[in-house]
Amino acid sequence: MQIIKDIFTDQHFLGAMLATIVFIVLGYVLSRLGLIKEDGKKAISAIVMKIAIPCMAFAAFMSDFDPSTFWTNILIFVLELGLYVSLILLGNLFFLREEKSKRTVYAIIMALGQLTFFSIPLLKSIYVNNVSEVLIPASMMTLAFRIVLYFYAFISISGTKLSKETVGPTLRKIFLNPIMIMMLLGLIIWLTQNITWQIQVDEASYGFLRIDKTAPMLFKVIEFGDVMATPLCMILIGSTLGEAKFLDAIKNKTAWILSLLHTFFVPLFVFGICCALEAFGWMHFSEFQLAALVIGMTAPVSAVLVVFTVQNDKESYVASDTLFLTTLLCLIAIPAMFALVKLAMTWPLFIA
Repeated sequence: MQIIKDIFTDQHFLGAMLATIVFIVLGYVLSRLGLIKEDGKKAISAIVMKIAIPCMAFAAFMSDFDPSTFWTNILIFVLELGLYVSLILLGNLFFLREEKSKRTVYAIIMALGQLTFFSIPLLKSIYVNNVSEVLIPASMMTLAFRIVLYFYAFISISGTKLSKETVGPTLRKIFLNPIMIMMLLGLIIWLTQNITWQIQVDEASYGFLRIDKTAPMLFKVIEFGDVMATPLCMILIGSTLGEAKFLDAIKNKTAWILSLLHTFFVPLFVFGICCALEAFGWMHFSEFQLAALVIGMTAPVSAVLVVFTVQNDKESYVASDTLFLTTLLCLIAIPAMFALVKLAMTWPLFIA
């Protein structure tokens, strides 16, 4: 009982959830009033994708290098790929009675959430005093997410055949974008900081590329971009909801099934896998790594995935309604999953 009390008096968590709700509602209202139109959404999306999230991704790696967590974070990338494969297979089993084209789309919708737009900004707000510890594993998850999204999801939904002509453009979508470029740059700086030219700062020395310590004036530019990410992402999500047809979504039984599976089954499945790996001694998870995995997978359905279904006319109405419903349900699911992670950290299983 004390754990639950502590959780729901955690000012960072309550503040993060309140800010999330307020800015999603703000985006919804502005969209409904016609103050954010399609051109406005495109402008906000461009700022988020090309400035704010890249700055957040880079800033996450401005921390001291810890070899003990490095390999776990690498394993989290591999684990996340395995989780996506497992969830897509399970999704196909859940909808086995549907025709193959529908089954494939439903399985992808069930598995893929808005890790970049929703989970990462929210995790940053919740763990404001441990940003790097939670965002580094979340960033490794983002890499796995993008590989599955642009290779498997895009190719499966669009019907594109994998060939020499399509591999290049797909790889460029995954790696040659501002988010991935800044994340990989931050990762390289984080990994090499102890072997590059050292600069003395107060009582400690840092690699010259650790600009948060060696060039704080320059890093302030990154911080300005970083702080824009969370409010703009939530406004963008809210404005997307503003275009949804509420009554149609409520009546869509398939969207409800997918929403419940995505919002509750998926994070609980991930949590169960993490517990099993911990029990067998194959991996050890800190609270921040476990939160990145479990809360990260509780996010609403990926908006990019919905765009794929609309562009290819593949169950787009189900995808859009599921995006709407999962956004509402995650406001219930995320506090529950946060409580579960906090509770798990008191179990002997997770105590090192």
